[in-house]
Amino acid sequence: GGGGGGGEVRPEDPHASATLTPIEAGEARRDFDLLLGMCTHALAAAAERRPADGSPPDARDDEAAACTLALPQLLSEAYLQPDVLPPGSFELLLSLLARLGEASPHPQMRDAVAAVAAHLAPRLGGYAAPPPTGDLVPPLGRSPADAARLVAAAQQLCAAPALRAIPALRAPASLCQPPPPQPLPVAELRSLALAVEAIATLPDSLPAGAALPYLPTAFTVVLRVTHAVATSPPVADPPGAAAAAALREACLISVATLRRRCAAPADADERLEEASSGLAVAKATLRTSAAASALEVLQATPVASRGLMLRAVLALVEGLPLGGGATAVHTGVAAAAREMVASETQGEAHAALLAFLAAIKEQPDLLHFYLTELLPDVAASFKTGCDRLGAIKLLLLACTLSSAEAAPALFSLTLPLLIHGMSVAADGPSSKVDAELSAVAHAALTALASRSADAFRASVANFSTETRSRMEVAIREEQAKKQRAVAASPGAAVTAAKPKIALKMDFGSFSAKA
Repeated sequence: GGGGGGGEVRPEDPHASATLTPIEAGEARRDFDLLLGMCTHALAAAAERRPADGSPPDARDDEAAACTLALPQLLSEAYLQPDVLPPGSFELLLSLLARLGEASPHPQMRDAVAAVAAHLAPRLGGYAAPPPTGDLVPPLGRSPADAARLVAAAQQLCAAPALRAIPALRAPASLCQPPPPQPLPVAELRSLALAVEAIATLPDSLPAGAALPYLPTAFTVVLRVTHAVATSPPVADPPGAAAAAALREACLISVATLRRRCAAPADADERLEEASSGLAVAKATLRTSAAASALEVLQATPVASRGLMLRAVLALVEGLPLGGGATAVHTGVAAAAREMVASETQGEAHAALLAFLAAIKEQPDLLHFYLTELLPDVAASFKTGCDRLGAIKLLLLACTLSSAEAAPALFSLTLPLLIHGMSVAADGPSSKVDAELSAVAHAALTALASRSADAFRASVANFSTETRSRMEVAIREEQAKKQRAVAASPGAAVTAAKPKIALKMDFGSFSAKA
């Protein structure tokens, strides 16, 4: 403004006057229109350029980047309304951003565009809702077709980083084939993390019926990005490794978000409404199809890289009831998990299955199915596996979650492995890992004896002489070690506290198995 004075603000200074005078609502709206027009013009100029990757940004790129960084503040919910930002203008802005997010050679610009997409994705409900009017002809730009076109443009914007990083997503024919390993450039990781969260969040801003058509594309993009980051080689530098870890977590969060969008509502009236409209059947079909697609991607993933994909697929089948086509999906998922249990990725499989079994504990049929499918392989690989501690934890959780009817069979499978995991002096010095395993095995044995004494006794009665003898020796040595520790501690009590659970040391009363 006019009038300098060494930075002194005078009342007659037009800039100072404009700053100190409250902005009226009408003026704010005009300012919004002006600023949005400037941003749109700068983005259009940058989108027209076709520089090669690695070329330095020029003034137009810098201006477009500054405008893109400002858009989340400019496009607040107060202005993301059809009456303020017309659908036609909004759709143009979305298309320009999508072009830059996919084609810009500058990573900072692509990250900024992805951040705008993440900001807009949960805020599009006003454009998808029917206009509040009783007119037979909707206002300009407010028809269902207009709303569908705008949401599709928003989804294209959300998917732009994935389309750039995974070219196969542009070819529908290639999506019918299992994906090959797809290493991701480190420069794409941050924008991809924003992209998968945005494309998964977008349907949440739409009415249930209106969101359904956009879910298949969202599932496809999220699963392909998950596969790509799972099969990418490890990143050495710390910032890149952190970005890869953030992308992995974003993929899992996005899968869970999309799964919830396909779930039946908690409210009984809403469930009845969905059932009568056919939406419940459509959602169930989509949920099964998405799980089947995820299984295909998992099966196409090398076993050594399946950890992340297994977690994603388990998250999808978590609420998928057995029956129909879903049974084949569950059978395939269990088979893929068994392959991991028998491989060097055993630890990742155990961790994923621990979380999964805990998540389905209220679904007895599904829980029984997976326990039956998986536990024999977990037990069979215990002695030679690289994650014996994880196997013990998994078996202990299964015993804890199982029904009373299934307890004897699970105890017979688990208890001999616990005994084998206990260290005895005859084995020689224990490593740190073996010592930890032995401590967990002792605690698990006590917990199982307390949980179901009858199943415990029935299992012990069928122990071989060797197993029973090792059990007695291990318990005796453990108690002696605790007594020595108490005696060696300063000020130790003369009488040790009586244990809450007493295990019999003489198992001769149980019938021995030859």
